[in-house]
Amino acid sequence: MIHRREKFRAAPETEAQLKALAKTGKLDLVVPYQLHGLEGVGSRLQAVTVATLDGATRRIEADALLPFFGLSMSLGPIADWQLALEHNQVAIDASTAATNKPGIFAIGDVVTYPGKLKLILTGFAEAAIAARSAYALIHPETPLHFEYSTTSGLPTT
Repeated sequence: MIHRREKFRAAPETEAQLKALAKTGKLDLVVPYQLHGLEGVGSRLQAVTVATLDGATRRIEADALLPFFGLSMSLGPIADWQLALEHNQVAIDASTAATNKPGIFAIGDVVTYPGKLKLILTGFAEAAIAARSAYALIHPETPLHFEYSTTSGLPTT
């Protein structure tokens, strides 16, 4: 597990469980590091590179990446991208997750639009909307079809 700082904002019991797993060797706790790069061949991940805020890097072999996002809503370097901001949040079109800059999409607590609900569930929905919008931009000639579990039913055997 890679985390950007030594301190966690998790529930105390969750943090205790995490540190106990690290102490027994069942989990490698890599702190304070942030994701710096990915290595792989084709679509197969082979390693991640992590870096400290001072720029020191470390390579970790990996075959899967499960990103989880924290609670910080700092814009960081994207504050300089000249995106439309409202109250230090990125303004997007809720129907596409598009910013005012063509080809740049944004999701999560860092964005705002009329009726925005700051819930993790909303972020997941925004991710699907942004992915669909980016796909349409990259592959305008290829329609993207969704299959809904509520209408397609369970697979038959």
